[in-house]
Amino acid sequence: MKHKNNLWFTVLLIASVLMQSCKKDKVGISSPDTFSTNEFTYNMATKQISPDAQINAELISPAGIKLIYCYLVRNNTTDSLIYIGNPAEDSRNNYKFNIPSSSYAVAKMAQVMGVKVMVKHLDNTTFEGFIKVTSFTPPMPKLENVPVSLLPNASNIISVTGKASSENGLKLIEIYDDYQGTFVLVNKIDLSNSEKVYDLNYEYTYRKNAGNLKVVIIDKFDLRAESVINIPLKKFTLYKDVIMMAHGTAAAPSTNSFFMGKSGTLLGTCTISGKEKDLDFVTYCTTTPAFTIYGPSNTTTIAKNFKCGVQIWEPSAIDLKATKFRTLIPGTAETDKIYASYNANTITDLGDEFFTGILLPGSSSVKYDLVAAANAFNLTTAYLVWIRVPEADGSFTNMLLRAKEVIIGSSTPLSTIKFDILVSK
Repeated sequence: MKHKNNLWFTVLLIASVLMQSCKKDKVGISSPDTFSTNEFTYNMATKQISPDAQINAELISPAGIKLIYCYLVRNNTTDSLIYIGNPAEDSRNNYKFNIPSSSYAVAKMAQVMGVKVMVKHLDNTTFEGFIKVTSFTPPMPKLENVPVSLLPNASNIISVTGKASSENGLKLIEIYDDYQGTFVLVNKIDLSNSEKVYDLNYEYTYRKNAGNLKVVIIDKFDLRAESVINIPLKKFTLYKDVIMMAHGTAAAPSTNSFFMGKSGTLLGTCTISGKEKDLDFVTYCTTTPAFTIYGPSNTTTIAKNFKCGVQIWEPSAIDLKATKFRTLIPGTAETDKIYASYNANTITDLGDEFFTGILLPGSSSVKYDLVAAANAFNLTTAYLVWIRVPEADGSFTNMLLRAKEVIIGSSTPLSTIKFDILVSK
């Protein structure tokens, strides 16, 4: 009986082995594929992959590749299928593939770990590869110390300054203006050495109608920073290096003793007749000598000394403006503020508000003196003169004269003055 039991056990054991053999899984073990790839970095700022433009890899598979499935792997997020590869017949044993960036364009990549590559072979065996991808957030470039507002200087130049910096390395600086209504490129500065810090000092030549400048810095990752500089509209006209002569003589008549601020026109003794209504001030020099600027209505006693040959200037008093003058003598906060604004080239408006705290001009003339005498101007300290011109409509035009040179001639009527003058529009 015992022999029969052993025989029965042996039969059961053989049957069990045969049954297990019949239940073998149709999916085999992993094939010994060769998987070649790089480690990639995803730039969070530029949304670009490096070192190549796309994530890529190469598979060498003796068994032959049927399909590949690529899954984006991230921390604390379910793996996402982003790409399926179906190699052509002649690429099934050696397959190179690229994953387009559009495949993960909307994915949150901050915690990306890589791409899992699942390979299904022609014989239903499988292989798994992994492409490492890490995210990188580069620091943004900085543009600092750029003035909010700038004005052209006397030569129509604006000095644009600032500090550009980028830990990534700077590539380019671009300067724009909006003289056409929208920003257009004026110039660019190529930084071929990938400087991390660059001190900007660019001289921009003002273009008519420009109201703003824009500075754009670009680093090697094409990250940008920018700053806009306002160019305030100047509500005055600047006339530079105006030279006026004293009253002249009969033999040498003046050609430029009469100033019309609206147009910046200079007239002489032989050309002023009939144009007195536009006259704003007159230059004259006494035998003392004292080079003096007169309001037109205050010239009644000196008009006869303006001669054109045998002709003398005989204006009609009704046509002459009662222009008033005040030399701005430094020493008060209000006056010092005007000098500071003038020398810093920050004046935009010559309205009465600009002269707040200063008495209105009240003198009918102003003279040149080497010392800062009462209401006398000089070339070194008290060189600014506020001129206030009454107009026919009851308004006033403010002017600011900057004395630059006075030459007393051996014949005092031929003496000259040179100045810059701002004339309110």
